[in-house]
Amino acid sequence: MSTILLLVSALLLQDEAALREAFAKEIKSEAAAERVAAVKKLAGAKEEKTIELLAGVLKDKELEVRKAAAAALEASTDGGGVANKPLGEILVDKKDDLDLRFDCAKALAKSRYKGEVFQYFFKAMSEIGKEERDFHKFGFKVTRLLDSVIGKSFGTDKDTCERWEEWWTDNGAALRKEDARKHEEWKQAGK
Repeated sequence: MSTILLLVSALLLQDEAALREAFAKEIKSEAAAERVAAVKKLAGAKEEKTIELLAGVLKDKELEVRKAAAAALEASTDGGGVANKPLGEILVDKKDDLDLRFDCAKALAKSRYKGEVFQYFFKAMSEIGKEERDFHKFGFKVTRLLDSVIGKSFGTDKDTCERWEEWWTDNGAALRKEDARKHEEWKQAGK
């Protein structure tokens, strides 16, 4: 079946597996613009295989493709949390582009696994040195995102990380337990 016919069928039937199959080849295209377009068409994904495919694109050599993957993951529903680690690794990598790192933070903010993602947010915030002025605005935005994820705020001053660390000491075990319960529910649901 031609790619166009497969695509039309998938769109009409809302068949994510067929969409994934249709665009999986385009995601490997030589042209970055074609890879970006293919990734964007998978935004809103719900199936674990599609989320895994998008998470794999976070390793693309071209920045715009990686940004498109982060945006597609933000617009998707990652019920199993399979994109948390790839997104988190970029969020904490100081060598990565700040806009890409923040795009990954926005995608992580949608995760249902708060204990898993807290660690990445905290590391990204706490490893910004006073002399790293170019990272301060990024740290502010990441802190605000963490506030929204957890539903608590410790402000954005010099004591913020210390207060979050204390909060984690008091609440981390409960969050990890809740994450484990959600993972188990996800597995039992056969997703």
